[in-house]
Amino acid sequence: MTDQRLRELFGELAETLPEGSSRAGELWRQGTRSRARRRWTVLAAATAVTGLVVAANVVTGPEQAERGVTGRPTPAASPGPVLDTAPPAGDEAALPAAATALPERWAAIPVVRTAPGPVLALAEFGDGRVHVLKSGGRFPLDVKLGRAGDGGTPLRPNSLAPDGTMAAFPQQDEIVVVDLVIGQTRRYPVPGRNAVVLWRGERLLVEQEKADYLLDLATGEVTRQPNRGFGGVAGYRDLRIVPIGGRTFLREGAAQVELAVDGGPATAVPGRHGWQRDGLVAVPGRAPGERPGRADAVVVAEAATGRVVRTLLLPGARCGKGGCPVRGWARHGTVLVESGDRLLGWDLATGALSRVADLRPDVTAYSLRSG
Repeated sequence: MTDQRLRELFGELAETLPEGSSRAGELWRQGTRSRARRRWTVLAAATAVTGLVVAANVVTGPEQAERGVTGRPTPAASPGPVLDTAPPAGDEAALPAAATALPERWAAIPVVRTAPGPVLALAEFGDGRVHVLKSGGRFPLDVKLGRAGDGGTPLRPNSLAPDGTMAAFPQQDEIVVVDLVIGQTRRYPVPGRNAVVLWRGERLLVEQEKADYLLDLATGEVTRQPNRGFGGVAGYRDLRIVPIGGRTFLREGAAQVELAVDGGPATAVPGRHGWQRDGLVAVPGRAPGERPGRADAVVVAEAATGRVVRTLLLPGARCGKGGCPVRGWARHGTVLVESGDRLLGWDLATGALSRVADLRPDVTAYSLRSG
């Protein structure tokens, strides 16, 4: 019913009242207040229902229950970036253990001949061999590997495909790709000192100091990229971290946005790789106002805008001049951060930290399955 029709009805009602008691205007004001109260009642009820639905999703979501994550990040609703501070490195052992499929103490993982189930990680131990980690133990990968093109270990942080079914290793003038399901190995010629591999679905981004290539695993075609060096972001989108004049930009194709906190610049660590998930990018950074080595930081920003939504400060020289590396994501809302010899989980919904894995004493390199 329209407001005009209501006015007409109140007028008709006023005409039936005794003389001197014409109150059409008063009736209209009362009706207006009544309608307003009903609107606020409906709005409050809708808000309460929405809150209950959100709370139920946070508490009972199956993915959160499996991984011990208490919620998903909601950066769009935050009025500004949130700063979380990690405890001193010596106090990390007191953090609660995360509920993940990864074993907590990798040195105690038994060596087996084979094990069922999905691949959780690849790890290089003191014997120099790459091992496949599953819930039932670890066993060496049966493939001949040399050093990477830059002289380091062939096992790189993004060697294991996100779904855990494939593994890629950079070598001098070639990339070795292993199908972990059927055990098949294929070698792709890629000229140069190949140092980093980043999965791009059915393709691999291969990074060198002086050239980057895109390798199509189906056809073996190798395409040189317009960029070079080590600025790629792990994930399916072709994002890059680009430092320019002390500022940091996220670049995708011809578009780029600045990594910024409330309009001010946020600085990433040159050469460290970021990890993208669900429209967010986690990047190792420099703590504002701190000298390198005194305090490290990890920032999470919106990939589309560059706006930093949450920052983790890690005080003390626990990670060296390269900063504390990001090692992936656990499900949707937890960033995995390497702090010295320990892998931490950082919950973006609550800011809480947890212990994911203790890598001591002889894990020299590893690559995790995403989520």
